[in-house]
Amino acid sequence: MKIVLFSGTTEGRKLSEALASCGIRHTVCVATDLGSELTGASGGVTVRTGRMDAEEMRAFFATLGLCETDTVVDATHPYAQEVSANIRQAAESFGVRVLTIRRSKSAVPEGACTYADMTACAKAMDETEGNILLTTGSKELETFFGTIRAETAQRTYVRVLPVQESLRLCEAAGVASENVIAMQGPFSEELNRAIMNRFGIRHLVTKDGGEAGGFPEKSAACRALGVRLHMIARPTVEEAESAVSLEEACRMLTGREDFAEERPAAESGAPQIFLIGTGMGDPACLTKEASDAIRSCGAVFGAARVVRGIDAPNKYEMYRAEEILPVLKKEKIRRAAICFSGDAGFYSGAKEMKKALTQRMADAKITVIPGVSSVAYMAAKLGESWDDAALFSIHGKRDAGDLSALADTVSSHAKTFVLLSGAADIRKIAGKLLSRGIKGEICIGCDLSYGNETVETVSMEEALSHEGGTLSVLMIRNHEPVRRTLIPVRRDEDFCRDKVPMTKECIRHESIIRLGLKEGDVFFDIGGGTGSVSVEAAALSGTLSVFTIEPKKEALDLIRKNVAKAGLSNVTVVEGTAPEVLRDLPKPDCVFIGGGSGRLREIVDAVHEKGERIRFVINAVSLETVEEVRSLLRETHPEKEEAVLISVSNVETAGNHHLMKAQNPVWIFSFTL
Repeated sequence: MKIVLFSGTTEGRKLSEALASCGIRHTVCVATDLGSELTGASGGVTVRTGRMDAEEMRAFFATLGLCETDTVVDATHPYAQEVSANIRQAAESFGVRVLTIRRSKSAVPEGACTYADMTACAKAMDETEGNILLTTGSKELETFFGTIRAETAQRTYVRVLPVQESLRLCEAAGVASENVIAMQGPFSEELNRAIMNRFGIRHLVTKDGGEAGGFPEKSAACRALGVRLHMIARPTVEEAESAVSLEEACRMLTGREDFAEERPAAESGAPQIFLIGTGMGDPACLTKEASDAIRSCGAVFGAARVVRGIDAPNKYEMYRAEEILPVLKKEKIRRAAICFSGDAGFYSGAKEMKKALTQRMADAKITVIPGVSSVAYMAAKLGESWDDAALFSIHGKRDAGDLSALADTVSSHAKTFVLLSGAADIRKIAGKLLSRGIKGEICIGCDLSYGNETVETVSMEEALSHEGGTLSVLMIRNHEPVRRTLIPVRRDEDFCRDKVPMTKECIRHESIIRLGLKEGDVFFDIGGGTGSVSVEAAALSGTLSVFTIEPKKEALDLIRKNVAKAGLSNVTVVEGTAPEVLRDLPKPDCVFIGGGSGRLREIVDAVHEKGERIRFVINAVSLETVEEVRSLLRETHPEKEEAVLISVSNVETAGNHHLMKAQNPVWIFSFTL
């Protein structure tokens, strides 16, 4: 059987590659040199370049000696009506079977405008404002530019193939050279967005080229940028009885049944990478979308446990970007699935993988497919909702601060779901919660979705000796959750003091307010004293990194004692004198200086050398320190300079009387330098 394939489309190239991979000789007809180049040279493939009308096709079929047992495949563009009509007319003369490759239509995006033809669209463009991007190819440039006004033409950019014929048609239509974007696709969403941003596009005109023609990427880019999409509807012709899908054509012409699951290794276009959440582990938990994506891929990557039950021709037991990326490039894999346990958006490695792929495979089209998370599965097993629960993960974490943060979360929630690394975490968590006096029970799910799955509820005490599976998730019930304090403060009596000077609570609270601390900030407390400022600040958020600088041993012991008493893990005690010890510390976002030492300017200069936009708060009690600060402000001209004098008196009892006992008035200076 002789096969003649009219191509120039993605489907045509894929069908030719499939035939060639089976050793089936065939002739490919393309209109342009670029089409010939993209088809490529393979054994058994003959390429005929140039446009043909019906008579020329008949003459060509005669030279090939076509007859009733042969097949002509029409894999031309769905808008190429005239070419398709010529193919059918010429084939009828020889009684040759015609297979037409059917390209599925795209759903019309919300807010898009549709038109019956190019003329109607062109007339509508005259009524718009803002720049236009025309992505319908070069064939209808004459119609479009022959319809619109000159003003509209000036703001219209055209994207065409980088070939002489396209450029000639642009010139013939009167398109200004600076408005021509000559590029070869495929175009990812990111590239479409970049082009539209570069030329300030507000309207995009396209045909419905389907997935193969990049329509989804155009639509997504328009949606992301707020660009109006204008779509030329497909010609309203009756679909031929011989219309088949690409996969059906492959099976009919090769006799093989596996082309729906296989993709040629040299598939053209941008690489397609799926980041897939596979659920807990049982393949039965895969969504249909995930299963379909995996079946369409030539390679599947993931941890051994994740890919063990997945049926794929090529599986790689790896899940780190530094392992996967070299394989993708070396093996020239164009369509791959990278699988992660649980849901791809819930404490998943998919986040970092997407970042790595974006940085090192900029042309790749990345699709994230969600999975069933262990939290959702566990909640269903328990018959519990999880919309009112706290979510926490200590998977892969061993820091005492993480356990403290978890205990803080559990203390204020009736339900908390926790992802673990293993059974040892259960025992550590139970011990931490009991030490905090939290009363409740722990629901433990082990090896969820597997044949040895267990879900049980135990007391906190029983959890101390629990021996469970390696894959665990918890739901912790707190019978007496404590409501969070809206303005968390610590009183002076909360601190060990001895004879070390301490910043009193009213001054301490006001000073911390003026620091303007934000999550993730690095904070220096210079002259830590008892550590009251450091402890109070660090307790506001576990994301803060607090460094307390103090030279005196007695004070250092007190700071460590107060930090331990507060159960904090984000305070680093630095022994030494500022500014000398500041050299090896990171750039701070905020700095508190508890008093003057005669070296105030040196300290501020040493901090300022680390960077700009640092917020300072300085307390001053003596007139000498006040003058030292004022001199500093006059010389440095900082931003957001503020000063307040606070005088505090405590009420004390003397017999039957209540007397006011005054504290030293304190100046609080704050500024950004």
